[in-house]
Amino acid sequence: MEHLVSVVIPTRNRARMLERAIKSVLRQTYTHLEICVVIDGPDEVTKHLLSQYADRHIPIKILQTEGVGGSTARNLGVQMASGNWIAFLDDDDEFLPTKIEKQLALLEFDDTARHLAFTSVSTYKPKKPQHSFVLPHVSWKEAQTTVGEYLFSRKGRQTMGFIQTSTLLIPRQLLLEIPFTDGLKKHQDWDLLLRMASAGVALKQVESAETIYHQHIAPAGRVGQSNVWHFSEKWIQTMPVNQAARDAFLLSIVNRGIATDQTQSKWQRQKAILQRFSQTKWHPKYIGSYVYMLFIQLIRVYSK
Repeated sequence: MEHLVSVVIPTRNRARMLERAIKSVLRQTYTHLEICVVIDGPDEVTKHLLSQYADRHIPIKILQTEGVGGSTARNLGVQMASGNWIAFLDDDDEFLPTKIEKQLALLEFDDTARHLAFTSVSTYKPKKPQHSFVLPHVSWKEAQTTVGEYLFSRKGRQTMGFIQTSTLLIPRQLLLEIPFTDGLKKHQDWDLLLRMASAGVALKQVESAETIYHQHIAPAGRVGQSNVWHFSEKWIQTMPVNQAARDAFLLSIVNRGIATDQTQSKWQRQKAILQRFSQTKWHPKYIGSYVYMLFIQLIRVYSK
């Protein structure tokens, strides 16, 4: 029997982008699909848009919620899904046509195993959409490291890994066992991946770019781009990661937030950055990247 894949899309007040996302699902070469849209708040425009897709070959389920946030909206989408596989898609991203087909083949259609698949992404710098490039810079197979180090540590000047929500295909039973953390306002995909890896879930990568990750949205448009470094610093302390991953996160994600925090003086920001740098342990293979990150964040402080 052909495996049903449920594509879960949380959204609110972004009908034009949502339509682009839905069209990318309709173009999939693997066609045994359903779309589960969670409208997280009042949004009559989106409801009207979805009514126009009622007779398409891929059914669309709709759930209305009241501002529960991305993590809870995705969990509710998983709960209403009928598929034995879940593919997540943010409303401002797109699938390329062979994404789901390639991921199912990589996972050998085995929805009972403790594994998940992600893809590389095609993306671009926010002000240069015509110049696309592929992430991650280092493949998961090549990295040969922990999930935490892959997500946060650098090889040279570039972060090794990049795994974003819209790239994921996961057996539904795993997501019922290990759901997104309800109410989490930031790092939702990292949080899920780290907890799954800690529970013995194997990650596998389709190395070709099968997802388009749009970065042209203003910073306020994506939860992951908001500057809440205090939250980030507390969050990483609760995660099942090793010291190298934790240090890399502090030196890149947290210190970057501090560097651009306009509520503090430049001297206060510099002091806070140096304080976190002094707390790191010197992992031999990352020393160069640690020094590079320090200088980059200090440059950010004094360029603002």
